[in-house]
Amino acid sequence: MQKTNGRQGSLARIALMICLFVIPSSTKAQDLLTDDNDENLFVMAGPFSSEQFSGTLEFWDNQYESNGFIGAGYQRMLYAHHGGMKLGVEAGFGLRLGVRSSAEVWAGGVARFDIFRLGDVSITPALTAGFSVVTDTIGSETVRADALGINAALLYYLGPELSFAHAALPNMEMLARLHHRSGGFGTIAPLDGSNAVVVGLRYKY
Repeated sequence: MQKTNGRQGSLARIALMICLFVIPSSTKAQDLLTDDNDENLFVMAGPFSSEQFSGTLEFWDNQYESNGFIGAGYQRMLYAHHGGMKLGVEAGFGLRLGVRSSAEVWAGGVARFDIFRLGDVSITPALTAGFSVVTDTIGSETVRADALGINAALLYYLGPELSFAHAALPNMEMLARLHHRSGGFGTIAPLDGSNAVVVGLRYKY
């Protein structure tokens, strides 16, 4: 019993020493990690491209459809690293308007990299990855899905993004995103679904 109490006392002293060492360090780290703007709402809109994903990245040289996308989303950051990386979750709802209008919901994880600054302007690359569900296909997505004879209601979602903010309005961002659905190299379906080039605004709170 005495030996057990001695071990417990030693463990308690070690734990106390660790706390005394870690708490000041973590407080300093927390000063770097703390960000009151850990949630945000955004709206975005833009045309669909007839190109596949890789071609749509060259947005200045695209064949755009008469169909368009408009939507809104929510993000919550769950983890922040003092180097500028943030990880969180995203969910959104949108309308795909055109010849065959439909609705879309998507959800997934998001990574933001708050590491680039030009004067008073911050430039933040981000990537959202998850799943997308639509009520119907649209445009080139319909053509490709029909040619394969597959149902493209559920696909992967991918949203590479660049956002821009000014120091005078730190809670507001302008964003540009590629709103992409696909079968993930055949893991769901051998389909490059829809690709919309969208721009929008984000409010962080």
